[in-house]
Amino acid sequence: MSKSEIFITNAINISAQSFYPRNYDPKYLFVRDGMLNCPVLSEYVIGDIKGGSTPPAYFFYKSNGIPFIKTAAVSRHFINTNDLQRINENFHNTTIKRSITHPYDIIYTTTGKFMGKAAMCPPTISEMNMSQNSVVIHTATPKEAAFLTIYLNSKINRIQVRGSYSITKQKYLNQGKIAQLKVMKYEKKYDLLMERYIKAFDNYYTSIQEIKKIIEAFDTKNNLPFSDEAQFGFSVSPSTLDKCMLCPNYYRPDVDKTISSVIGDRTVTGFNVEAIKKGDEIGSENYLEDGVPFIKTSDIMNFDVDYEPDCYSAESTIYQLEQEIRCGDIIFTKDGKPGEVAIIQEDDKIIISSGLVKYRPENETERYWLFLLLTSKYGKSYFKKWFVLASTMLHLRADFFNDFKIPEISDYIRDSFILPLKKAFETKKNCYDEIIKIKTTVEDSFTNPDTDLNI
Repeated sequence: MSKSEIFITNAINISAQSFYPRNYDPKYLFVRDGMLNCPVLSEYVIGDIKGGSTPPAYFFYKSNGIPFIKTAAVSRHFINTNDLQRINENFHNTTIKRSITHPYDIIYTTTGKFMGKAAMCPPTISEMNMSQNSVVIHTATPKEAAFLTIYLNSKINRIQVRGSYSITKQKYLNQGKIAQLKVMKYEKKYDLLMERYIKAFDNYYTSIQEIKKIIEAFDTKNNLPFSDEAQFGFSVSPSTLDKCMLCPNYYRPDVDKTISSVIGDRTVTGFNVEAIKKGDEIGSENYLEDGVPFIKTSDIMNFDVDYEPDCYSAESTIYQLEQEIRCGDIIFTKDGKPGEVAIIQEDDKIIISSGLVKYRPENETERYWLFLLLTSKYGKSYFKKWFVLASTMLHLRADFFNDFKIPEISDYIRDSFILPLKKAFETKKNCYDEIIKIKTTVEDSFTNPDTDLNI
């Protein structure tokens, strides 16, 4: 939600071409005038800035095809690789080939509430495409791409964008205006930091890929039959009907078989109910542009949360709600998109929305074991079993927390899955910290020439 501002501008600045107040915001004018001698973005672009396009619905696939990204999956510096869709390869190579994106190309969002976010295409995705609400920017080198990504996400550029966008039905930054955005000049002094940024960037996405491989290996080892596809018919014995749940998914044979395959004859426990806490809604009138990150269901990203989301709240809200989110807590969605799971890896203060649930594991081993169970087909089976459609949105029934079984941990499970998961998460966290440290230092150098770049 935007807030009203009052400011005074000099009449000499007013132009007949625009009477939008944002074009005369003193912050915007200060940035615009201070960057008159800076290069424009087009000077770093190879070819033209190309806009994406959304294919017809029948060209979207469940698994096979070319990765396709919508603006909701683009954060500042990062792409949520768990939120990619798949499209027809021929359509990708012909009709929308102008927006084919390769590793280290920049994806920049142009429309609506997601406008003005930049992230490079990961090295783990050889080709991808994007919706009409984003553009792809090709640069001469990955180092220039990393530098421009940092700049496009910086506070300086956000001020510039707020004074430059157009409004049709919603906020919009067209390709011409993007090409003419003023940018800081790339200099040799940034080379070493950009090399470190790219190395951390590569390892960050490699660790995500490793986490996915561990989850897939667990599914394969247990030969789990669950498939997240609609089943249009199966038989159920009347004696198995449960009056507490009459939705078909509750009785799916592949759900029951998947759960039984993992549990077997193992000793099981359940959730510690005292460690469960649901999120809270703070109301859009309390959204701020900075402050404490307010995490919605769409802010689950790469098995963590987005610490630079679209919405923030006042710090006092933390003490009012007493959510006490800590590093190591498990977060998962109960509304909207079912079963998105994250491990909180930052000690920074955050607030989670009412569509999320927090669970505090007793120890490190339980943390990674529970994460594996929730993200595997075993967890997906439970989510499928206990989600119901209320109005137009999926919701997780509270019975899920009583029904979910946590099998005991064997030595094989610990060595083959839990320890590798721990290592992959630690690598991802270290890479994330490196990226944030570098981008903070470089962004500070935009306004402070004396910033020490030898970090």
